[in-house]
Amino acid sequence: MTNSIDNGWPDKYSDPRDRPYPALLRVTVESFETMQEDTLDAVEKIADGESQPALVSFATVGNLRKILTNRRIELLQYLIDIDGAAESITAVANELERGYRTVHDDVSLLADHGLLLIIDEGKSKRPYVPYERIHLYVELAGLSAGESSALA
Repeated sequence: MTNSIDNGWPDKYSDPRDRPYPALLRVTVESFETMQEDTLDAVEKIADGESQPALVSFATVGNLRKILTNRRIELLQYLIDIDGAAESITAVANELERGYRTVHDDVSLLADHGLLLIIDEGKSKRPYVPYERIHLYVELAGLSAGESSALA
């Protein structure tokens, strides 16, 4: 049996870059109930051998827009363009011609919401996007009787 480290991953996956990730990250806006149903469906599909995208969901369009600003989307796109990993936050800030502090804050926020990972290498923190693509799914539809607007 393989020993696990504190985060639940086997030792061979102690470096997040070695972990298996799907090629696609799907970012959605949906209720907790819908997200729960989608998660249970995905678990069944995975058990049947079907691959599934990674999923990050926001409760409202407003929540998604607070996190995925144009500058943060630019940062994610840059990381995807360089195959996911940068040398450091400083290198990203220099490449994007932005201040270190704002890029650091953006990287931390995106990591807190599961949109990227931060790899600690000595004194350097490397932002890392393990996905080849990120799809944003925001559905706008008329409200059914008894529903309230998801815009906040």
